Amino acid sequence: MFTRILNLKPIYHFGLTAVAFGTFQAVKSLLDQSYAASKYPVDYATGQLAFSAEKLEGYYAVMSEADTLGTYWKTQFIDFGFIASVIALSLFLGTLVARIGKAGSWGRRVGALAALSGIAGASFDALENLISFVMLAKPEAISQAVAMAYSSAAAAKFGLLTLAMALVIVTVVLGGISRLRG
Repeated sequence: MFTRILNLKPIYHFGLTAVAFGTFQAVKSLLDQSYAASKYPVDYATGQLAFSAEKLEGYYAVMSEADTLGTYWKTQFIDFGFIASVIALSLFLGTLVARIGKAGSWGRRVGALAALSGIAGASFDALENLISFVMLAKPEAISQAVAMAYSSAAAAKFGLLTLAMALVIVTVVLGGISRLRG
């Protein structure tokens, strides 16, 4: 798949990356609005990295009390659209910056790794969402094991997405060095 994308005309590759970025921004805006409307009592990173059934039950109790748990359910489904946009953006941006480097160069390899890291991060986000549905089925009785699995998936997601962003920067630097050396 990477080879096919790398063989696109640069203008098409840039265009697909721009569309993926625009879609990412649009879905992120919807996601942020829905998350705020759910009245989740802490920011999403704090909630996802709770590693505590008791804390998560408390967050869900706040939404239940505010009668916004249904909005939070909806937010989880919007998040799947966000995940798809992260996958597309990771794929197209990672391979776009990889093009700066010559074929077979470290810049190309690291760009592909950036794309793969972003896709893997998005995959852990999907796993995290699926686990959240288990918790939402009985928000007043979340097992500690489920809470740990949920937060572990979130931690992996954040780690891999951070790695992907760092690798994009490394790819640009390596690609630039490769081009300057001729």
